[in-house]
Amino acid sequence: MQLRNPVFCGLALILTLFVSPLFAQTNEIIQDADLADPDTNEMLVAKGGLPMPTDAELKERLSYLSSCVELKSHPVVKGYIRTYVQLKTEKARTMLGKRLTYFPLFEQKLKEYGLPTDLKYLSVVESALNPKAVSRVGATGLWQFMPSTGAQYGLRTSSVVEDRSDPVKSTDAAARHLRDLYALYNDWALALAAYNSGQGRVNAAIKRAHSRDFWAIQRYLPQETRNYVPAFIAATYICNYYTSHGLMPHEPDFDEQLTNYIKVYEGMSFRDIADATGIDYQVVKTLNPGFRRDYVPPTTTGHYVILPERVMPAFVRYLNSLGSRSYTLEDNKDYVNPDLGDGRYWQSLVNIQQPEHIETVAQKVGCNAEHLKAWNKITSNYVNTGQSLRIWHPVYIQKHSSLRIEAPAQNTNTSKPAKTEATKPTASPTKPAIGQGSASPPVIKPQDSPRKGEFQYHTVQRNESLEDIARQYATSAESIRKLNGLETLKVGMRLKIREY
Repeated sequence: MQLRNPVFCGLALILTLFVSPLFAQTNEIIQDADLADPDTNEMLVAKGGLPMPTDAELKERLSYLSSCVELKSHPVVKGYIRTYVQLKTEKARTMLGKRLTYFPLFEQKLKEYGLPTDLKYLSVVESALNPKAVSRVGATGLWQFMPSTGAQYGLRTSSVVEDRSDPVKSTDAAARHLRDLYALYNDWALALAAYNSGQGRVNAAIKRAHSRDFWAIQRYLPQETRNYVPAFIAATYICNYYTSHGLMPHEPDFDEQLTNYIKVYEGMSFRDIADATGIDYQVVKTLNPGFRRDYVPPTTTGHYVILPERVMPAFVRYLNSLGSRSYTLEDNKDYVNPDLGDGRYWQSLVNIQQPEHIETVAQKVGCNAEHLKAWNKITSNYVNTGQSLRIWHPVYIQKHSSLRIEAPAQNTNTSKPAKTEATKPTASPTKPAIGQGSASPPVIKPQDSPRKGEFQYHTVQRNESLEDIARQYATSAESIRKLNGLETLKVGMRLKIREY
């Protein structure tokens, strides 16, 4: 039935003229604010069953946090929080887990350059802690460097390496870049805005607003930059109050939490590193996203290799076996095992004598505050008198080989550690904190099974050349050809790469 009554036609015209712009305006607001929540007064229930914070709760919680910028309770801040809690919950859980891998490194580098450590949350805004993140305009890595800015701070890009995805190099470059921006503006909110949109746009906004206050110049900035400081505030909030919203992080294995890095110059494949240290090949790959082809190319300037801290002595031993350079650990006495735990990690307990900030406790016991909070399910930044904290320590591997673990020559009721299958190490009998004494550690002896005469092999894949295989194992095509007496290469062939 068609509507021919002029009254209905008139009503339809009025609705078209007034209601359509209303919906268009609403969509524009959401797009401009990106993640803004237009209603800041009502309680919004999250997928996890817990509500969004009210304005009063958000303001109060932000007041408990220290930051290099003013932590304003802004509608756009609440919009970003809603995205973490309701719209992209899984991404938020993954990001919160990765903070245990990257925040200790970020804090180390920021302190090295005398910068506020809460700038670590900037990487949450930039990449959600994904070292391989690439934006639509080509910004790459944890800190989303554009090629030109990255090159300005010494980050190189080639067919085999992407320094912008290298956690150590990119974080060092980001710290230097932020230091330079702060030197220009003497204000962290303006420095963050310049990090996002460039100095030219920020300087133009300052000139138009006749002010050097971010909130005063905000409307003269590009849309993305207007929301950049609110996004930073939201990242700061969610990394401290995620438990209040039922967000359970996807915590990585301890091998991806307790890590260290060393600068190397020789070429080596990820397979070589895995074989030399006994860790899983995928762990090497996950911790070193800056190498595009699963091998570390030889260099005169050095590449950083990140590995679980527990295998660093074995890796240094392997590096020294290459013969071209001499490598040493910073402090050999730190690599002694007072306990064997489950074979990978051991646990100690620390009793809190007086209320203290978690950062203070972490410094005293020699670990990171984020780790302490995660290991002990602490939801605040303070610990109380009488509280006992679990601390996990690496069991250092001096040389990877088949091992036989023998009990010490004394009477003991301690059972043999169980073989680890879970992601986290199984809790061994807790030992006193460092400095309180410990029992004699078990003795580790290598089995008499030398690998002399054994070879490392590779099975040829489709569309794989001899040069591709050589690059993967950091060797030469000619050496593989001679070792195998090779004339032609066929799919499925099992090639000898090198002799042990």
